[in-house]
Amino acid sequence: MKTTSSIVARSLVLRSGMTTILNDISFTLNPGESMAITGSSGSGKTSLGRLLAGQILPSSGELKIEGEISRVMVDQQDHFLSLSGQRSTYYGQRYENQGMENSPSIQTYLEKVAAKAEVADAPAVIDEVMETMHIDHLKDRKLLQLSNGERKRTQLAAALLQKPDLMVLDQPFVGLDVDSRAKLTALIQKQMQTGISFALICSPKMIPEGVSQVIELHEGRQLQCCTPGEFQSKIAPSASVNEPIAPELFKGLVKHNEQFEQVVGMKKVQVTIGGKQILKDIDWQVKPGEQWALLGHNGAGKSTLLSLVTADNPQGYVNDLVLFDRKRGSGESIWDIKNRIGFVSPELHQYFLRGEGIFNTIPGLQSKSHGHYDALSCMDVIVSGFKNEIGFASQPTDLERDLAERWFPVLGLSHLQDRLFVQASLGEQRALLLARALVKSPSLLILDEPCQGLDEVQTSRFVNLLEQVCQHLNTTMVYVTHHRNEIPTCVSKLLELEGGQVKLNGTFN
Repeated sequence: MKTTSSIVARSLVLRSGMTTILNDISFTLNPGESMAITGSSGSGKTSLGRLLAGQILPSSGELKIEGEISRVMVDQQDHFLSLSGQRSTYYGQRYENQGMENSPSIQTYLEKVAAKAEVADAPAVIDEVMETMHIDHLKDRKLLQLSNGERKRTQLAAALLQKPDLMVLDQPFVGLDVDSRAKLTALIQKQMQTGISFALICSPKMIPEGVSQVIELHEGRQLQCCTPGEFQSKIAPSASVNEPIAPELFKGLVKHNEQFEQVVGMKKVQVTIGGKQILKDIDWQVKPGEQWALLGHNGAGKSTLLSLVTADNPQGYVNDLVLFDRKRGSGESIWDIKNRIGFVSPELHQYFLRGEGIFNTIPGLQSKSHGHYDALSCMDVIVSGFKNEIGFASQPTDLERDLAERWFPVLGLSHLQDRLFVQASLGEQRALLLARALVKSPSLLILDEPCQGLDEVQTSRFVNLLEQVCQHLNTTMVYVTHHRNEIPTCVSKLLELEGGQVKLNGTFN
């Protein structure tokens, strides 16, 4: 069993410039105990995790640790794209054969981690952590070919190699289906029993058994520190979540409206990657004005299916695939297709964040300034949708700026019109990206887990906004999620995948 020192926090304060990120945080974590950190989006949960992991220091107060302990933080977003030497914003990289040879396998990646951590008897230890995290059968798989659940288990294996006394996990369950969440919870609980202390940043509904205390944060303050049995959220629900949007606000938002017989048409579509069949015999048709839910477990083939629709997967050329009434490969360019599609995903979101873009999601905590990203305004984000620009925006025309300005009152975000994107909350940023996707009046809106990382209030607000947009603009939409309860009521069609094949194709109810 591991033995660790107590961690005592007394009146912790964290500031960045004039902004107070955390204020008056106090708790004690005894040896071998684990805690959950929960609260509203933007409340400072990740910042507290970074303090616990020793990545940053408090501005005032005390974080006392007697003796030396090993601390590791597992970020919500893995850095596998960076490890492969690929930092481009090209969403379809994982489907291209070129460049994949630069992506390390799980085995190679863990060997590098072990070498950096100077792990004794590394081959045996690597085998042990791969078996512990149930990825030993995947050791030769490339990092960029892993499903969300496999990526998360690989992140944890890399952390275990470093023999931590304390492991901070930032939203480990985000992006996982029900089965994957259950398996990951069991793996974490098993590691708790070995004496490793955990600090789990998660939603109240995801708090696993085995933690001894729960800290709830709101707007940087500690609302409570209690046992799981005593925990009841003290964050009051917002009364304005489901306010209707005035119909007149939608007037003039659509600058063009192309007519199509079918937006997406697939017949017996097949996709094979690295010798493994990912999709088999997919028949699917999306007609204008339809709203679809795309469901399936991690690894079911949803992302690969979307890559065909967004023209990122070159195997679209060898399939019976019709996009916007044109057979794939009949002379249309990739940008002809992309210009008709609005896209929102947590992965895309990362490219608009401050600091080093995709790799830094904590506002204002860098040791050096990154003016390019810090200068991106909320208006810049919306107007970047006209030319599919990611992480930057060229000078818009007067018409484009006028159309972009009209989205702020529709979103209820008029207060952000002259502010920087980094100053908006996570939920507000996701809503701004929705406006970015809609500003060019796309013929198809694809939302790939758009509520991932949002708290319950922000999710309700986003879904309500989406329902009204679809109602007023008759938007053709594909909505991807692991959570049926967040699917907008306007969705009436369902495509569910299982093992790369169609499980259900019909009505959603």
